Amino acid sequence: EGDWSDRRTFEASDVRLCDFATYGPAPLIIFYEYDFGDSWMHVIELTRKAKEPGVKYPRCVAGSRRAPPEDVGGPSGYFDFLEAWHDTRHQDHKDMRRWAGRTFNPERFNLDVNNKAIAKAIRHSKGSYRFRFEP
Repeated sequence: EGDWSDRRTFEASDVRLCDFATYGPAPLIIFYEYDFGDSWMHVIELTRKAKEPGVKYPRCVAGSRRAPPEDVGGPSGYFDFLEAWHDTRHQDHKDMRRWAGRTFNPERFNLDVNNKAIAKAIRHSKGSYRFRFEP
């Protein structure tokens, strides 16, 4: 509610998607920081949509670019990675290509792959939208 100055901070493991069920008709913008050491900031927009028959929720409806490789070193490390990735004359080009894998394409966003990952996370959370780590 309110404007940008009316921010609240939540611990991600204490928040479930259903906690946001009461927001109004306007999109809800969430800033999510992943990996505090590398400071990946994500902007997530939650928008109310009419349910479609046969569609499982929650789901992603749009996105851009592929996620960076894990442990690439935050935004500055990813910048360096992309520089080496795209420049065949860069001294680290071959190493970066080998490390990220042949199918990695930083420009491609695959909606189906992302929705499968969401569905898998939901299954693993046993329906509570929370991950449960079992020893």
